[in-house]
Amino acid sequence: MDFENGAHVRRAQARVGTVLSGVWRLDALVGLGGMAAVYAATHRSGARAAIKLLHPERAADKIDRARFLREKAIANAVSHPGVAAVLADGVAEDGSPFLVMELLEGETLLQRWKAQKGPLPPGEVLSLSEQILDVLAAAHEKGIVHRDLKPDNIFLTRDGGVKILDFGIARLRVPSSQTSLAGLRAMGTPAYMPPEQARARWDLVDARTDLWALGATMFALLTNRYVQEASTVNELFFLRMTCPIPSLAKVEPSMHPAVVRLIDRALEFAQADRWPDARSMLAAVREARIAVAVAPSPRRSSVPPPRRSSVPPPLRSSVPPPLRPTVPSPRPVRADAAPDARAPSARSGARPSRTPAPPSTIPRSLATIPRTP
Repeated sequence: MDFENGAHVRRAQARVGTVLSGVWRLDALVGLGGMAAVYAATHRSGARAAIKLLHPERAADKIDRARFLREKAIANAVSHPGVAAVLADGVAEDGSPFLVMELLEGETLLQRWKAQKGPLPPGEVLSLSEQILDVLAAAHEKGIVHRDLKPDNIFLTRDGGVKILDFGIARLRVPSSQTSLAGLRAMGTPAYMPPEQARARWDLVDARTDLWALGATMFALLTNRYVQEASTVNELFFLRMTCPIPSLAKVEPSMHPAVVRLIDRALEFAQADRWPDARSMLAAVREARIAVAVAPSPRRSSVPPPRRSSVPPPLRSSVPPPLRPTVPSPRPVRADAAPDARAPSARSGARPSRTPAPPSTIPRSLATIPRTP
């Protein structure tokens, strides 16, 4: 399995074969992120699980350490089969905390998208979104906002189910007088981050923040483009904070109107104009699924293709060749972080002109194991 960031990976792989707390043997490195590494592990009793181990440098940061340990309480508070369960926690010999999680078999939505090598069918996107919204509704009803929903944090199990992963930056809604662990930093993944989150206005972040992120995910899966593009992360934050997202119909004119209405409302700039809650958006997704299912398929043209011309083509074409579609793999960054990849951008109402950069081959979802072909 190939991973990026060689030095980081070598350190994580060096732990394979070691035993944590005298009971968990780390069998294989199955995921690597900016906060932690994930291993398939075996307990001395023979039980299998995933071990999510915080990076040593992160463990030394009190805020990162506290946020990491909160994931167990927040994920389990949702109490929904669509959330990866955190079974226990512990501390490694070097002082790094770890979480014991259920070991999942399947693939992330990002991996599914990458395998498609282009947009996913509307019916599939709507079906997955229906399951995702059911999980979000359960979380929101407990006052929990995920804040980093994206294809890499959505896991597709082998039995057709959906699991939402990585509640590491999720938060319980608390009175504004209490201070968030995030402080004044923007946290999340820029490609799927709504305006209020890009502004680090945590007092405004609520359930509609997650619905915007899901809308951005659906937009990307259906078009193979980000909702916006920019050359740097800071430019992307500026666009997100100031420019509305163009209608899905401008990017995909053939998209069914019911799907356009669904996603356009989720991506409204003003929170008051979005779907008010996950249940309302879920109902709209179900209506759109029915509309797409009964819509007639596009007819194939009965006109035969033109014969090949005997005239040689010009040496230079005035039309640039099409870009090969690729799939994005954004990573969570802080506002003050230097970008390490091209982030997505577009002016308000403008059709995006670039396809996303190819995703990393790393299974960046935590507590997961890739599906075997």
